[in-house]
Amino acid sequence: MLIVVSNREPYLHDRSSEGSIVAQPTTGGVSVALDALMREGGGTWIAHGAGAADRDVVDEHDCVMVPPDNPAYRLRRIWLSEEEERRYYGGFANEGLWPLCHLANVQPVFRSEDWAAYQTVNRRFAEAIAQELTSPSEPVFIQDYHLALVAGYLKERVPGARTALFWHIPWPAVDRLKRCPWWRTLVEGLLANNFLAFQVERDRRNFLTAAQACSAAVVDRGSVVYRDRVTHVAAVPIGVNFDRIAEIAADPRLRTEMERLRHELRLHGMLVGVGVDRLDYTKGIPERLAALERVLEGEPDLRHRLAFVQIGVPSRSKLESYAAIEREIDDKVASINERFGHSATDGPVRYRKSAFKLRRLVALYKLADFCIVSSLHDGMNLVAKEFVAARDDERGVLVLSESAGAAQELKDAIIINPRDVTGFAQAIQRAIEMPVAEQQRRMRALRRIVAGRDIFAWASDILGNLENLGTAPIGYRSADARSARGRRETLRDRAAERGSARKP
Repeated sequence: MLIVVSNREPYLHDRSSEGSIVAQPTTGGVSVALDALMREGGGTWIAHGAGAADRDVVDEHDCVMVPPDNPAYRLRRIWLSEEEERRYYGGFANEGLWPLCHLANVQPVFRSEDWAAYQTVNRRFAEAIAQELTSPSEPVFIQDYHLALVAGYLKERVPGARTALFWHIPWPAVDRLKRCPWWRTLVEGLLANNFLAFQVERDRRNFLTAAQACSAAVVDRGSVVYRDRVTHVAAVPIGVNFDRIAEIAADPRLRTEMERLRHELRLHGMLVGVGVDRLDYTKGIPERLAALERVLEGEPDLRHRLAFVQIGVPSRSKLESYAAIEREIDDKVASINERFGHSATDGPVRYRKSAFKLRRLVALYKLADFCIVSSLHDGMNLVAKEFVAARDDERGVLVLSESAGAAQELKDAIIINPRDVTGFAQAIQRAIEMPVAEQQRRMRALRRIVAGRDIFAWASDILGNLENLGTAPIGYRSADARSARGRRETLRDRAAERGSARKP
C-alpha cells in the first residue's frame, strides 16, 4: 500500500451557506494524478487539514475515507495551530525557501522561530507516517519543499522505511543555497530519501553540487552515498492531464462558454492574448505588462484591436512580498488602460483577479491568438502545457520564458528573456504576425511533446521508481515501456472517472 504525503490535501470539507458539510476536491494536475493513483491501489494520504469542516468528519485517528462519492483510500489529516501555519508555511517555506529557490527580486528571510516550527511540523508528519506504516517496505511518496526533513525524521523511527520525494520548484545553485543558515540540514534531510526527483536536469545538477559540498557525502553520477544510505537523484518533468483538457476542448458545448467569455471580456473582433498566473513575484507579470506597453507604443493601430486577458489568482496575500506585487500589478494595469484606453478598468488589459475553473480556462485558451508565460524563474509552469493541450485546432502561439522549466521541453514556443523588454515586445509582435502555417507547424510539435509527457507519464515514472527503490532506479527515459504504459492507462481511467463525476 502506498503512502502519499503533502502539505495540501486532495479533498477538503467545508460548510455550505445552508450549513451542511460539502466535500470538494482540490484543483491541480498533481492532485488529480495522485488521487487516481490512490483510487487504484488504495493506501493513505497524509496532509494538512485546512478545510473549515475538516475536523467534523474525521474519526478518532483523524482519518476520513475519500473520494466522498466512492471511498477508496484514507486521508489522514495533520492539524496545525495558527502560529505553526504562519511560521512553518508562511515563514520558513514561503518567506525563506520559496525566494531562496527562485531567482527573483525578493530576498529570502530566515528566522530561527520559523525554522523551529518547520522542524516541528516535519516531525509531526513523520510521526503520522510511522503510525500508518504497516511494513517498512511500504513506499512513501513525499511532495515538495514544505516537507524536506520528513524522510530523515521518519527513518529515526523506522530505519528501513522507503521514501521518495519530488521537489516541484527549482533547486538553487550552491552559493545561493548557502544563504540559508540551515542549508546542510536541508540537504541531509533530502538525502534521507531513497529516491529524489526534480523537474529538470539543471535542478538535479544543482542538488548534486550541494550534496558534494556536504563533506561526508560521496556523489557517484546520479547517486549520493551519505551515512551508509544511497539516494538516487533524477529529473522527472511533470506534465498536465492532456487527455482531459483535449476532451474539454473538443466538446461542442464549449462554444457556449467561449461566447460567454467573448461577451464578458469584450473580445469580439479583437486580437487576444492571455496570461494565467498566481499573483506571485516569480511569474514576471510586471515585465509582461511592460512589454505589452512597448508594443502598444510602437503600434498605435493595435491600441483598439488588441485585448490582453490577464487572470491573476491571489496567493499568500498575508505576506508583504505578495501584497506588494499585487499592488504593483494593479497600478501597472490601471496605467496602461488609462494611457491606451478609456479608464483604469476599460482599456487593452482585461484583468480578472480570480481563479478560473478548468472549463473556462480551456475556453479562454482557445479564444487566444497567443499565450504569454513570462516566469522570472519556475520549476516547470504548467500553464504553458495547458495552453498547448487546449489547442486542438493547432493554432495560437506560445511565448515562453527561457527561465521556466517548460522551456527545456517546449522548444517550438517563441522563447524570450522576460527581463529584456525590447526583445520581449518583439516576440509579442512576432506572435501577432505569425502566419497560420507556421503556427500549425509549431503547435503540432508542441502537442506531441505535451501529450507524450503528460501527468500520468510523470505519475507512472514516479511509481516505477517507488517500486524499484532498493534496486536500480528506472528513470523516466529508461522505464519499461509496457509497464509504464499500463500504469499510465490505469491512472488515466481513474482520473477520467473523477473528472466525469465533477463535470466541468
